[in-house]
Amino acid sequence: MPHDRSRLVLLCQQTLVLGVVAAVAAPAANLVTIDIVAPPASAQASAQASARTSAGATRATGVADTGPRRSLVATAPVRPTVAKVPLSGVTRAGVRALAQPTAESAARPLSHREGVALASAGTGAAGTADGTLKDAGLAVLSSPQPVQGLATVGVTWAAGAKVPDGTITVSVRTEKGGTWSGWMKVPYHQDEGPDPSSAEGRAATPGTDPIYVGAVDELQVKALTDSGKAPAGMQLSLVDPGRQRSRVEAPGIDTGSTGTGSADGASTGTGAQPSATTTGAEGTAALSAAAVTPRPTIYSRAQWGADERMRDRASLHYGEVHGGFVHHTVNANNYTAAQVPAILRGIYAYHTQSRGWSDIGYNFLVDRFGRIWEGRYGGVARPVVGAHTLGYNDDSFAMSAIGNYDIAQPSAAMLAAYGRLFAWKLGLHGVKASSTHQWITSRYFNAISGHRDAGQTACPGRYLYAKLPTIRALATADQRGWAGRVRVTSLAGSSAPDLVARDRTTKKVYILRSGGSGTRIDAVVSTGRSFRHADLVRNVGDWNGDGKPDVVTRSGRTGLLYLYPGNGAGGLGRPVLMSRSSFATVHMIAGVGDMTGDGRPDLMGQRVGRNMRIYPGNGRTGFLPSYDAHSALPGRQQIGVGLWNGDGAPDSVIRQSDSKLMLYPGNGPGGLTGGKRIGTVMPAYGTVVSPGDLTGDGRADLVMRQTSNGRLWLRPGTPRGFGAKRTLSAATGRFDLIG
Repeated sequence: MPHDRSRLVLLCQQTLVLGVVAAVAAPAANLVTIDIVAPPASAQASAQASARTSAGATRATGVADTGPRRSLVATAPVRPTVAKVPLSGVTRAGVRALAQPTAESAARPLSHREGVALASAGTGAAGTADGTLKDAGLAVLSSPQPVQGLATVGVTWAAGAKVPDGTITVSVRTEKGGTWSGWMKVPYHQDEGPDPSSAEGRAATPGTDPIYVGAVDELQVKALTDSGKAPAGMQLSLVDPGRQRSRVEAPGIDTGSTGTGSADGASTGTGAQPSATTTGAEGTAALSAAAVTPRPTIYSRAQWGADERMRDRASLHYGEVHGGFVHHTVNANNYTAAQVPAILRGIYAYHTQSRGWSDIGYNFLVDRFGRIWEGRYGGVARPVVGAHTLGYNDDSFAMSAIGNYDIAQPSAAMLAAYGRLFAWKLGLHGVKASSTHQWITSRYFNAISGHRDAGQTACPGRYLYAKLPTIRALATADQRGWAGRVRVTSLAGSSAPDLVARDRTTKKVYILRSGGSGTRIDAVVSTGRSFRHADLVRNVGDWNGDGKPDVVTRSGRTGLLYLYPGNGAGGLGRPVLMSRSSFATVHMIAGVGDMTGDGRPDLMGQRVGRNMRIYPGNGRTGFLPSYDAHSALPGRQQIGVGLWNGDGAPDSVIRQSDSKLMLYPGNGPGGLTGGKRIGTVMPAYGTVVSPGDLTGDGRADLVMRQTSNGRLWLRPGTPRGFGAKRTLSAATGRFDLIG
């Protein structure tokens, strides 16, 4: 095939995958912009195959996703307006509106019988061909309401009104150009929203889901109840999402370079990834992080025009992630790519202004074009507690598909996006996408479940629910193992962990190379450095991303941290200042491995009187923004023990002043949870470190230095704690164990 022709074929194939590109006028900005519309059904299989091929390519590199690269987004916050209309009884204007033609009946005239029925309907007689006034239990038939903009609507009622599932049916219909649509049910179920025991749940107002009706002229509501009476305080909310200024942009959040400490999800890192490198004379120690799960790019809240003044800032809080739920928004399915930001603002406004929630309920949303959007505020990599799956929000996250997938099939692009997002998000928290036994709050679920698995609801729709096995398979195929999250400490070139020691007289620093059997120190290697003024030394793993473990020190005079790059053979390079912030008042500093799940090792420590904080590595010589990992923990020392409890998130042990060892499991993106006693270390052992797995059984071990004679003792890790001590070296009395 000629070269030019092959390029043309490739371009055509790419066009089929991304969908048809159309020019759309943007009156507010007086611009012509690009809008990506849905790919034709015939291209769906090709799109899915292309997505899988691309995913296969990214698995080798851990690079981000296959979704659309650029889209029309908002350039500034947009303030939606919410009009609330009281609803009660059957209005005469509502009855008269029934005489207007529907989309189905516009072609035929109203019959004499139908006209008589309408004329008598105001006095309670049965009537109308579409059955509206013959419905048993008709409680509301509203007057037609004018609609502004690309409207989203919903119905709420007073918090004290008892409306169990199945006792109310709310429907809407819309009018455009003189013709009414048929009636569309507005879903209502009690098990979507904030947990009732939370402050957000106690402030919430009951009501239906929001439903996007688009650009129409009027809207009418009817409600049927078992009692035939409307719930107290029933209101229709009409949300005008406002007009936005727009431009075409790439997704604003690159999860491959985002620091998990950035609450707003802004990209703060470099995205540099460790490369596979062998080091040392033996050339067998692959010290780089393992292959990273492909990372999705995500359109930010700013890109859909979120007005941050509308959310309750004080209610933001974090939990854990043990699984993820698939939802759908029950909107119309024929929306364009350019309309999605307005749809999101409509949902956001309804959730906050009508339902009384603190923010939009979902952690993420995905449109039919395969674009992932940031939902609830707080950081896409962190375990933000949402309001999506009643009773299970604290231990899960959710992504909602924009559309009604009880009546339409999800696109291949949407399914691929679900696979990418769930692989990354679950992996970040140490959860296997294929797991069928995840404890979420009060019972076990699959790691990837549908909303209906947690309650009495049709969500996420029968067609999307049927695709859960596909989503699980895609996410499982994309996920990688957890080995890259463990701190690598083999500074002197062997495949076994090493210890860092300082000569008590000369202050010169040496590497004590272990033999890997857990029974001896087989070599003492000079680093060529003297840490005379350092009051803290930590073996942190490959901090700068060059494939060789490094050492961090703290100056006893200034409190500043310095990075000493390792050369893979026991030597250390010239020091590099890591941060201009003093760590003088930070105690219990520990190298904890990749706590944040971004492929880079981290530090953790606690300022006096403050909470325990994570200091994420940036893959170079410094830090990403720090954030709280746990409330203040009492203790004298912190010890990173790697993947102790069997999931994919590194854990930490706190040595308390009373000699107890307390295990605090990691929650995946840099937090600690719980607290469980797993042993003791008596004061006779002044220094305790865990360089990793010295015995080769897959579990981190402890090394203790006896103060009286300098002897090193090993306590092997066991499923319940640490075993009996045994001698590691009796000939190291001249050394202080420092890392």
